[in-house]
Amino acid sequence: MELNQIKTLLITLFKNDFSQPDRQRHNVYQRAVFCRLCRELTPYSLAEIGKTINKDHASVLHGLKIFKSFEIWNEDMYLTIYKKAKLKLEEKYSFANPCLQISIEDKYKKLFFNHILLKEKYYKTKSELDKIRNFKMVEKQIANNGIHNR
Repeated sequence: MELNQIKTLLITLFKNDFSQPDRQRHNVYQRAVFCRLCRELTPYSLAEIGKTINKDHASVLHGLKIFKSFEIWNEDMYLTIYKKAKLKLEEKYSFANPCLQISIEDKYKKLFFNHILLKEKYYKTKSELDKIRNFKMVEKQIANNGIHNR
């Protein structure tokens, strides 16, 4: 999915071009919805998302932060359009973000497998460290015994 496809859909739903360079609240909130959808549904970087709406990566981060507050602020209109747009986009496009296509069970299996691998590496490293410590202790004892024997 391309960022411009998300932008076009939102412009249609909002009936407003939110990529205009201004700070009017409705445009800022609409850009926040755009940023959230792009971040969730595409693998694009913050800079690439911002470039689509003539903003930089910091503006995208700000939009994501604002979006988190919509429920607290009771901005139901923006949340409703976000949900509508997300459903339409999910129905219409297959996404490039592979994490979205993995089931919860598969994510759990992958994380559990990674956990086991990390655990094995941890114990192997711990064992090697213990060997080094034991070797140093034996070395110290030999050195101390050598000094006392003279």
